Amino acid sequence: MGVFVKNATMSVSISLTVLKMAGLWAPEHLEGSRNCCIFSVGIYIIIQVVDLCIIWGDIALMTGTAFLLFTNLAQAAKIVNILGRRKRIQVIINDADKELSGIDNYGEGKIVKSCNKEMVILQALYVSVTFVTTLGWATSAEEGQLPLRAWYPYDTTRSPAYELTYVHQVVALLIAAYLNVAKDTLVAALIAQCTCRLRLIGHALENLAIDLEATDKVDDI
Repeated sequence: MGVFVKNATMSVSISLTVLKMAGLWAPEHLEGSRNCCIFSVGIYIIIQVVDLCIIWGDIALMTGTAFLLFTNLAQAAKIVNILGRRKRIQVIINDADKELSGIDNYGEGKIVKSCNKEMVILQALYVSVTFVTTLGWATSAEEGQLPLRAWYPYDTTRSPAYELTYVHQVVALLIAAYLNVAKDTLVAALIAQCTCRLRLIGHALENLAIDLEATDKVDDI
């Protein structure tokens, strides 16, 4: 069993592989509990809640902390939603993969490749925008300050605590950001697969009409 999850649609493969590496998408053959501990997001939520309590009353500081807090709460809600509906999502993935992998003629293969290419471009754009955004955020902190306001049970102004905390915030945000990309693009890719299957049905109906017309012409002769 390899790390990379195989699927007829490259975007689905990439998204599932990222979720699998993060421990959010266990292989189907594993039995028993598959509860995942999202420590990175969980720690962020805790320290932001504590920090929000400490700075309560300062609207300017509360705005920045609350924005990130609700962002991470939305991230946690997405993870819970995906894990709660994992079996249903897996059935959709398996059905689409089975149908799209079984294409054996040129016309249908062209449709599948077109849908695949569109989703890869969308995912690449999403990843690029995310990278630029997180890079800008990571380099926006003033000297001696952390990128994010947060409470820690130690003095973050001293070295090496400051450097370690800075790296923790940047790495945790990158992980959270790309997990968010993986979840969003997975949903988009599944919708794209459904669209692709509808296009295949339309292509089959067009060919059926052409065959019927050809048959009628032969009968007329």
